[in-house]
Amino acid sequence: MGQDGFKNEDLMLEALNNKKFMDLNDNLKQMILDMYGEEISQDFIIKAYKKGGVNKTDLTIDINSQNFNVSIKKGTGNSVHQEKLEEFVSFLKEEYGISNVLSDDIRFFIWGDGTLDGTGEVSDRLSASEFRKQFPEKIRNIREFFYTVKRDLIERFVIKGPKSKSRPDFIYYGTPDKGIIVESQSVIDWLSDDKNEKSSSPIPIGRLTFQAWNRNINGGDKSENKRGVIQLKWSSVGKDLVKIYKEKKDDK
Repeated sequence: MGQDGFKNEDLMLEALNNKKFMDLNDNLKQMILDMYGEEISQDFIIKAYKKGGVNKTDLTIDINSQNFNVSIKKGTGNSVHQEKLEEFVSFLKEEYGISNVLSDDIRFFIWGDGTLDGTGEVSDRLSASEFRKQFPEKIRNIREFFYTVKRDLIERFVIKGPKSKSRPDFIYYGTPDKGIIVESQSVIDWLSDDKNEKSSSPIPIGRLTFQAWNRNINGGDKSENKRGVIQLKWSSVGKDLVKIYKEKKDDK
């Protein structure tokens, strides 16, 4: 997350913590009501706490002694997960017993330089679109496997995290002045629905895009340390959460 994201979390904390419900702006009042699900006394005081580290939860909000964990998003092209390639491959082997062929296809895709360990020449580094053209069978192999376990993976990337000790009950997109909040379970259901798949992505996992954090195509030291890391992007997070919110309201 960039500095703007951390600043937004601080603004959310400041706008909520130790504030009476009556003193919240209309957006935050609606957010609290959506989470709590019942009417709240105007004099009721909201408590909020910031989570740190690798937790998927950014804020914990205490409403009438009930704690609600919230993941906060802002902006476009949101990265919802990053993880070292080998840690992810090890997870897939332990959890699903994936073959060495599939493991190597994932490595080959993420490094994108014709090797399994990133030692290829800078001139051999390929973008994801170039890789898809040159190695369609590897793309197909990865896509087909991810499809079979996409719901589990989406839940891990968006909610659980590999090391998180606090999973969010809700996902909020926006600022203190304007935003939308949706239950995490509804988000997982929607992201993993076949009709919402990110079909334009070389390797989609439901609505998410599986990619390398940075391929550093042109070389140089600035981004070299970002190679060999997987990243999951949710490019339309704001618009999608609005859709999910409206669908849930229509169902009631």
